[in-house]
Amino acid sequence: TVAVVEYYVIKKPIEFISNLFNEYNELKDVYDENKILREQLAAYASVEVNTNVLSNEIDDLKEALDLKELTTDYNVKTATVISRDASNWTNEITIDLGSMAGVKEDMVVVASKGMIGKVTSVTEVSSTVQLLTAEKPVSDLPVQIMNGDQNAYGLLKGYDVESKCYEVTLLSNIDKLEPNANVITSGLGGDQKAPKGIYIGVAEGMDVSSDGTTKTLKVKPAEDFSDLTYVSVVFRGNNNE
Repeated sequence: TVAVVEYYVIKKPIEFISNLFNEYNELKDVYDENKILREQLAAYASVEVNTNVLSNEIDDLKEALDLKELTTDYNVKTATVISRDASNWTNEITIDLGSMAGVKEDMVVVASKGMIGKVTSVTEVSSTVQLLTAEKPVSDLPVQIMNGDQNAYGLLKGYDVESKCYEVTLLSNIDKLEPNANVITSGLGGDQKAPKGIYIGVAEGMDVSSDGTTKTLKVKPAEDFSDLTYVSVVFRGNNNE
């Protein structure tokens, strides 16, 4: 009949095209919703990362404010690491305390677990700190080795990249290195060195030179130098002087 022919020739194609448009619009709506969800998920992930970073920084700051290795003759001011050059990563950092805060050259800088370095240059608002892991230390650091009942002394000469240990040349004789012998600053050497009793690390081994005249300790650092966010500058006396 004419009605049947009209349906299949005219109305049916129109319905088919209309259905295609409806399906397209539905798919587009789903695509748009998925896009929005992906953007929201990415934003959430970014917020989560930022939250974790802030949480870690807060933990670092709490540790920096909870230093227990210093004697009562000294106090500290907490600083933030504001610069650390990737090409100079193991050598130095820049902190946000300077001469206006009383910071001077040769002052000791510590983190939550122990000493990390010394101030080598100062501006009004910032200071450069040479790390104990530096390739060419400005000077030797006098240290004390608490080897069981024996107190021995030595000089921290530098840092060995391969073993990831400090190298300490012994000034006192040690026949046998006791397990977990702690190493601290000795306080010897005058004001240009370091206060006594700041934790350095744990002695892990001892090497003897071929002629037997020199003994060198391998000392594992107390501090993790890979992630320094908050540090503290050590001041002598109760008035930060």
